[in-house]
Amino acid sequence: MRLKHYLIPILNAKRLLIVSFLLAFVLYMLGPYNMIYIKAFAKLWGPDWLPESWGLHAFKLGWRIVNIPKILTNSLVIAAIAVLISTLIGIPTGWALGRRGVAGKEFLLSMFLLPRLIPPIAFALGIAKTFYRINLIDTHLGVALAHVAICAPYGILILSTTFESLDERLLEAARVCGANSRKTFFYVILPLILPGILSSMIFTFTSSYSEFTLTLMTYGPHTVTLPVQAYLSIGDGFLDVASAISVILFIPSLFILLVLQKWLRPERLVGGIKGA
Repeated sequence: MRLKHYLIPILNAKRLLIVSFLLAFVLYMLGPYNMIYIKAFAKLWGPDWLPESWGLHAFKLGWRIVNIPKILTNSLVIAAIAVLISTLIGIPTGWALGRRGVAGKEFLLSMFLLPRLIPPIAFALGIAKTFYRINLIDTHLGVALAHVAICAPYGILILSTTFESLDERLLEAARVCGANSRKTFFYVILPLILPGILSSMIFTFTSSYSEFTLTLMTYGPHTVTLPVQAYLSIGDGFLDVASAISVILFIPSLFILLVLQKWLRPERLVGGIKGA
């Protein structure tokens, strides 16, 4: 009883220390986001830490001086093109790596990941120099192709793992039942790999939608995206507009993630990125 009397304060102190550490970590992680939201929705500042009134002043100002709808459209169009191209690359490449036993698979995967391993600015400079020569600067296709260099590796990794995990017995059963290659793909393979494809598209979209360095080196007056405009707004002194743009950047990614997690079972979504 006496030992228990001494241990209880120690355990309580340990629990308090753990909870305090976790709370401090959460505040550290959420602090920058909270500051962005406060700045974006603040209308009138007073002497206190928080605004005296709230509103959509920053969004209205951004709508008027930087044309947020046009910039948002640019970001969505570029991300959609990057998702389409990355998926078209990822499906056959993932099939080859996952099902065909390609020689030098590890080397090929390393080459696919190379753009993610070198400094982004160095890779972006190389892309910009090439794109200037073939007139792809300041085009939606050009910016999207630049994004594909860092988005496609996600698709290839996820889809190669997805194809590799296919149960050969199901494919054999389809052949035994008389299904040809087309029917086997659409009725057996496609339902099994759909979570992996959607997982690939999630990572590809979020990577392209928030990409800054490659966009900065390939954009122009007609292809300004939200991350680039946030950077330009900070340089022009419009911190509230930059905060509003940051909030807009966050919304589509959160919406897509919530919708897909509700539609897909979480374990299937995770299974699609196993090993990535």
